[in-house]
Amino acid sequence: MTKTSGVRLLFPVVVAALAVAAAGCASGPQDVPRAAATDSPRAGRGSPVLAFDTLQVDLGTVQRRQEGFQTFLAINRGGSPLRIGPVKVRVEQGCSVAETVTQSTEVQPNEVVALPVKFSQHRELGPHHLLLDVASNDPVRPLTTLSLRFMVTESAAAPANGPRLRVDKDVVDIGKVPHDWPMYEQFTLRNDGSAPLVLQGTPVVRVEEGC
Repeated sequence: MTKTSGVRLLFPVVVAALAVAAAGCASGPQDVPRAAATDSPRAGRGSPVLAFDTLQVDLGTVQRRQEGFQTFLAINRGGSPLRIGPVKVRVEQGCSVAETVTQSTEVQPNEVVALPVKFSQHRELGPHHLLLDVASNDPVRPLTTLSLRFMVTESAAAPANGPRLRVDKDVVDIGKVPHDWPMYEQFTLRNDGSAPLVLQGTPVVRVEEGC
């Protein structure tokens, strides 16, 4: 197991990636408009309670040759250890080149773990819809289904010479989340060019709306 910004990963990340993690706004929930937030899911005192930062994600458009990750956060809001996994991937549309957790793991009360889904190069173009069935010992919801949608397009031609930066996804739509929820996102960078790519400076997070 590895840790990234206080979030435990369920299997190690094996490619170079840019990860952004946030545990909420420093100004507190009072600055978040009520319409932009949702209520936190149920919390239990004695039994384990499984919650996710989001149940469905739309990645928009991804290129066929691009590898990458999508990460869901699993949170134990109960009062006793939660056991989650394994995770089963089902294909509703398109093809599956997804790899995720194949073993179970224990999550302590109030602990947050990252459940990453790793993608290799896609075999088919067009719309894709994957379902991830997450088993757990939550007595109320022993099986949680996560939804992942995206559109695969043909990769652009590589330049004749020089570096070319590719990102596994341009937009991630996770819908509404509770104002006090942690969030985690990971972007995979790839050089499709014929020369070394040099990343200059440090990543900058800009806020277009919210905090």
